[in-house]
Amino acid sequence: MATGIGNLIMALILALGGSAGVVAIDDAMPEDKPSIEERLTAQSERLDVKLDLIDACRDWDNCTVDNATLDDYETHVSEKLVQINSCLADYENCTLDDLKKEHDADKANMTFEEKLENRTSRIADGLQMVEACRNVDDCDIDEETLDRIEEKLEKKSDKLERCSQDLDKCEEKHKERKHKRMKKVRHKVRKHMDEQETV
Repeated sequence: MATGIGNLIMALILALGGSAGVVAIDDAMPEDKPSIEERLTAQSERLDVKLDLIDACRDWDNCTVDNATLDDYETHVSEKLVQINSCLADYENCTLDDLKKEHDADKANMTFEEKLENRTSRIADGLQMVEACRNVDDCDIDEETLDRIEEKLEKKSDKLERCSQDLDKCEEKHKERKHKRMKKVRHKVRKHMDEQETV
């Protein structure tokens, strides 16, 4: 399973500390792996697409996502975009702490079932935004990209539906997978950095 940029940053912080510079990490990473800079650039492009989808939903009369929710999405995406673009603009001085996720107290206090319901709702909203883009002339996201986003959201929706059928088992598996994934990334990072020091 691929590690998202947010999870990768957290694993790197745990392995190396938040003051580590992203340039030094890129220099030490294997050449066959995307650099932090490449990952951030791709994430920035994805966030721009999300903002376009939010705008399309505002412009389409049949979009069922309410304005307050769209405002929340827009604020969240815009803040992440500013954070990433600020790092890219001053990449030589960017550190892991500059990319760290803000702690979400509301999310942290949710039960697993509430988190599941929240994700299910967000996926449904995302599908609505894709449909809006297809029905709004000003939305210039190409069909291939829309199809890819839609397919990804539908797969997530199916996965959450299966999860909801046995919440306790699903929660246990989720915790186990997350722990193993983060541990694996931290181990790989530490091992590779140690190897670089001995070269």
